[in-house]
Amino acid sequence: MKNMFNAADKKEIVARVNSLSASSHRLWGTMHTEEMLWHLRSQLELALGIIPQTTHVTTYMSKPIFRWMALYVIPWKKSLPTAPEMNVKKQNPAVQNLVTEKQLLLQRLDEVEAASDLEGHPLFGKMSRDLWSRLIWKHFDYHLKQFGS
Repeated sequence: MKNMFNAADKKEIVARVNSLSASSHRLWGTMHTEEMLWHLRSQLELALGIIPQTTHVTTYMSKPIFRWMALYVIPWKKSLPTAPEMNVKKQNPAVQNLVTEKQLLLQRLDEVEAASDLEGHPLFGKMSRDLWSRLIWKHFDYHLKQFGS
């Protein structure tokens, strides 16, 4: 299974991020390209503890079997809800231009890869680096497909 800490998988994702342009339009959802890049970066900043988690949901999704199914088995539907910390419409961040958002995202991606310990996830709870790596890859893939990349 693809994951973000595999060099070939990361290289593919980085190329897809870099292929985004001002003419990249969403195929579903409400975010613009720059907002989507901010959204992906916010996931990485949650993992790094830069953005504090305000949501700690204990649901069936935090149980290992369901977390595994969400990360490895079940395809993600379009327009899934997101954690408030990552919701660009609720956070109303000062989103930068496309080039800057790409740079910031890829910088955070390198930081996550280099980190020895990552924080828990608002929905999935405490996760290993391997699970984070899979989640990050699947999340990036989902949104890059959303923008045709």
